[in-house]
Amino acid sequence: MFNTKNIDELSFCTSVLYKSSKDYSCDYSTLPRPCHNFLFMLEGSGTILEKNSVITIKKGDILYIPQNSTYISKWKTNPNCIFHSVHFKFSLSKDPFLYKKVAVQKLESQQFERLYDEVKNMQRYQSSKNLDSYFYLSAFYRLCGELLPSVKIENDTAILSSINPAITYLENNYVSSCTIEQLSSLCCLSPSRFFYLFKKNVGCSPITYKNRILIQKASQTLLFHKDKSIEDVAFEYGFISPIYFRRLFKKLTGKTPSQYRKEASLI
Repeated sequence: MFNTKNIDELSFCTSVLYKSSKDYSCDYSTLPRPCHNFLFMLEGSGTILEKNSVITIKKGDILYIPQNSTYISKWKTNPNCIFHSVHFKFSLSKDPFLYKKVAVQKLESQQFERLYDEVKNMQRYQSSKNLDSYFYLSAFYRLCGELLPSVKIENDTAILSSINPAITYLENNYVSSCTIEQLSSLCCLSPSRFFYLFKKNVGCSPITYKNRILIQKASQTLLFHKDKSIEDVAFEYGFISPIYFRRLFKKLTGKTPSQYRKEASLI
């Protein structure tokens, strides 16, 4: 994974080649994906089930999976299933799709080979610790410049602006405790009015939203830092009890932290 700690636009960015000789499926319907993804289909085929939509992809297709997407993916071999994915996450203030509704979708792929050359450049430089590692970022941003403008936004209107201060606070302070009264005061609303607008526009209560962020962040740590114990991850994200962390994780994902770490991938 490329180290982006000094690049304020990105939280992380990594390029991964996936290959399987057997058909398989992945159920991510209960846990929003922790990052954005560009997927380049090289061999075989796939089907993405997202809510009421079905997307079929084949060799030469480019798929975009937005951060926080929930879906089920099914992969078919012919004779193998091979795809190359670029996983990335922008810092909160730089994410172009923050608060916007964006579905999983196929992108324009007439320039597949030329664009895939950029992915191969990323693969070439992502482990470098020298100055040439910046070629990794330049290849990534060329991909973004080519692909992100073609992403279709279902609703270009940001979530109701009156509750945005609370959403921003929760995104930045998910480890800290807070109350409905504190959040509503940020929005200059009464607690009851704030709670109603939040649940109507976001689809869950503020506490559930905060818990989802916590578990999503924890799932990234489980995925990328396998040297950390479940207890370490629980304490890192403010859980006093690892037992409660395990219980909440399973409630929101359908899997225990150990199961998720063993079975999950980024796609």
